[in-house]
Amino acid sequence: MRTTFIGLDFSGARDAGRHAWISQGRASHSRLEVWDCRPAAELPGSGTAREVCLPALARWISELGDCLIGCDFPFSLPLEVMGLEGWETFVSRFARRFPTPEALRTACQSQEGHERRRQTDRETRAPFGPGNLRLYRQTYYGIRGVLSPLVRAGAACVLPFQHPIPGRPWLIEVCPAVTLRWLDLYGRSYKGPGERQRLERWRLLDRLVERGMQLPARVRQRALDDDGGDALDSLVALLTAWSVRDALVVEAPLASEGYIYVPKPTGGTSKVHIVRDERPAHAGCTGADQALHSA
Repeated sequence: MRTTFIGLDFSGARDAGRHAWISQGRASHSRLEVWDCRPAAELPGSGTAREVCLPALARWISELGDCLIGCDFPFSLPLEVMGLEGWETFVSRFARRFPTPEALRTACQSQEGHERRRQTDRETRAPFGPGNLRLYRQTYYGIRGVLSPLVRAGAACVLPFQHPIPGRPWLIEVCPAVTLRWLDLYGRSYKGPGERQRLERWRLLDRLVERGMQLPARVRQRALDDDGGDALDSLVALLTAWSVRDALVVEAPLASEGYIYVPKPTGGTSKVHIVRDERPAHAGCTGADQALHSA
């Protein structure tokens, strides 16, 4: 069982390194010990600009090893948009098929102009579908800038589309807004510079502690001081990944179209099927490495 967990609150903005936040923790008995929370701009080789941040983020993930990462961006599109070619093919051809974020948004609209949503978006009552005006850039750059290079490099396993392999990071899609609804806290305004929003961030952090998180004072302070709420969202994503660690199996058709992992009050025994990593070892820079670093 994995003991290292990460929450990624992703951003597709031009200054993505400022708005994407990462929280890290480790399981200890029945608690989750959080030991870091920082913006993606602080990763090695990263920066504020999106074109610098996203390749650095993908490289960082590729080097993590055994961990479970809850990522706050859609991993897929509605099945009628993706087609039946399979998710890995969809991701590998993503940039050619959707050269711009606007091309993705257009494809995710029906002829009547309605937003197409996945089954998991409807079932979890996610605020937005992958092509929504407020989310499509996040979807686009998350798939193109993070998932695609990782998949091409064979450097991570993206659930539920791929078999989880030991020794690699496992990525799952989460939605902090959905998790907060599970905590009965959805709808409270915690994003903004005002004292009321800061108080809500304080209350939310208290609730995370009640759910099993151990928050060092420095992590709590960073989450309180981040007016945009991105640091706190990364902590919610982290809590989600830890909470679903024993419930990673997804049945069809959700396993083909995509799945937002949501914490449940009780967990079951993990039934994840592990496959052996049969990649040959090569000296020097492999084709996988080149795919990762050319992202």
